[in-house]
Amino acid sequence: MLAARAVRERSYHRSRFLITGVALLVLGAGNVLIGKQKLDQYQRVVAEGQARGYFPDAGGANTILRPLDEEGERYNIGRAKVDLYHVVLSGGLLMLALGTILTIAALVRLHVRRNGTRTLGDTFPTHLPGGGAA
Repeated sequence: MLAARAVRERSYHRSRFLITGVALLVLGAGNVLIGKQKLDQYQRVVAEGQARGYFPDAGGANTILRPLDEEGERYNIGRAKVDLYHVVLSGGLLMLALGTILTIAALVRLHVRRNGTRTLGDTFPTHLPGGGAA
């Protein structure tokens, strides 16, 4: 009994799909958390800049050569970081999705290998207790 349990437990850490799936889940969750927090932070910075009148697209040739003040520079950096953290958030969501798919596939694969069943339907009872059929 103990040897069979050790073999079962050993199979989890030897599954490359499972390890990759869990790693993607952890990394994706971290990216989503950090991306969402930082995205909210820099969206507030950009909103403050727009409230003060910083609109980078609404200018002519005279605004291109005008030196930026500290607030204008903060606004431009904030816009760049909003774009960056959109990518971080999107990448985190993608990693979460891939990690979920890989983890589920790995668990199904381990279940099939462990029980020797070809499909999950083979593990469900075909007869209900009391003599009835499913």
